[in-house]
Amino acid sequence: MARVLAAILLVLGLSGCSTTFVYNNLNWLVHWYLDDYVDLNRAQKKHFDSKMADWLVWHRNQQLPRYLDDLQALKQQLETGEMTVLQWQEVFSRGRGHWASLLNYLAPDLADLSLLLTDEQVESLFTALEKQQLKREEEREELAPQERLERDVENRLEDLQEWTGKLNSTQKADVAKWTEGFQSTFEARMAYRRAWQAEAKRMLLMREDNESWRQGFIELLARPQVFQSNELQLADQANREHYANMLVSMNSQLSEKQKRHILKEVQALIDDLTDLISQ
Repeated sequence: MARVLAAILLVLGLSGCSTTFVYNNLNWLVHWYLDDYVDLNRAQKKHFDSKMADWLVWHRNQQLPRYLDDLQALKQQLETGEMTVLQWQEVFSRGRGHWASLLNYLAPDLADLSLLLTDEQVESLFTALEKQQLKREEEREELAPQERLERDVENRLEDLQEWTGKLNSTQKADVAKWTEGFQSTFEARMAYRRAWQAEAKRMLLMREDNESWRQGFIELLARPQVFQSNELQLADQANREHYANMLVSMNSQLSEKQKRHILKEVQALIDDLTDLISQ
């Protein structure tokens, strides 16, 4: 079920070059994504597709208007001038709130769907998840610390330039300096994922069609953060603040052309959401 949430988040997070296309094809995209982790039989796919249809109706009617409101408010803030660190943190907080709403809504249905899994499917799912995690750890281990930093800088520049357009050499150097200030959370996050997955596997292998088990599993799905260490939570908080400070610093260096590019990208998302809501 973790892969279901990840796949849906990937799309509902509104990332990518064609939000409307991806959103309107979410059903088969999620199936394609899940095929690498668990092989559902025909009856299970039928149940899943029925739930998925309900999720999309709810999300289109209830959540997309909230995303639209947030994007319109963000565009208005960007148009009025420089945003403060606090304002950016509020933007991040609203985003986390939307994710929490999604988890809370999906968790009861995912608990019901989990009861349809066989022990073999459960074992297969968590074997695939561990294999994926080991691959990520091995790939990271192959890189020297400086190579990891260079990769992080490259990724952050790529993300930023999707919004700003091309950055100049001074701006790129500034992004590199800010990137050095982020705290590494890789090991703590891997430990968190393993702890959550171990508990999810344990509960799935002892699954029972009763209210006690169902409520316990819903809690596990809806509030995975309880498995985060204090170290990870503090680092995430510090990194969000650092990122907000970076955005404020970057904004002071943007050209008028770059600012127009950002507003154009935000407006494109607003237009996509407006179209999706009206469909």
